[in-house]
Amino acid sequence: MSAKIYGLIIAAGLSSRMEDFKPLVRFNNKTFIEHIINKLARVCDEILIVKGFRGYALEDSVKALYSGDTLLKKIDFVHNKNYEKGMFSSVQTGLKAILSQMNSHDYVMLHLVDQPHISETVYEILAEKAHNERLKIIIPSYNMKAGHPIILSQEIIKEIIVAPDTETLRDVLKRFHENTIYVNIQEDSIIQDVNTQEDRKRYLK
Repeated sequence: MSAKIYGLIIAAGLSSRMEDFKPLVRFNNKTFIEHIINKLARVCDEILIVKGFRGYALEDSVKALYSGDTLLKKIDFVHNKNYEKGMFSSVQTGLKAILSQMNSHDYVMLHLVDQPHISETVYEILAEKAHNERLKIIIPSYNMKAGHPIILSQEIIKEIIVAPDTETLRDVLKRFHENTIYVNIQEDSIIQDVNTQEDRKRYLK
């Protein structure tokens, strides 16, 4: 049986540094969330969006955008009631929701909403790596710097879910350094987070 890849988009934050609601900020005539959904859909069997701040607005926008499109059947939402605690709480919320559906050989491709400009090629490279090799953690790397999106096996997902909320995703992944494969990507977008209007001008050209 071929491994499934679940796409997980973390889009629950306050977007305070952007001074705008980040998932619905526009870039090249599409919102951030639309860019990410469209590219994840090429390599993922299902997509789960973690919402929090302005969650209803986000869900309504996505449903309206894909109304009548078969792609909408691949998209679901989960609300993180503790989104103000930070990104790790949203990661845990999303992974808990997906875990019950996963088989032992499946993966999650974890994507942050502040990286709408990563090329389709990156997703294809990472997905191919997951399908062809039994790996626990797959992280793209540019000039020796770890980036996103990252791919997680069921074993690692279970460890993330039970981690205390005083930790971060990075803390958990550090414990599994020996189980991590870094994939060299010649694209600096994987290490660029679009969190401010200055970032938007710098990276989204």
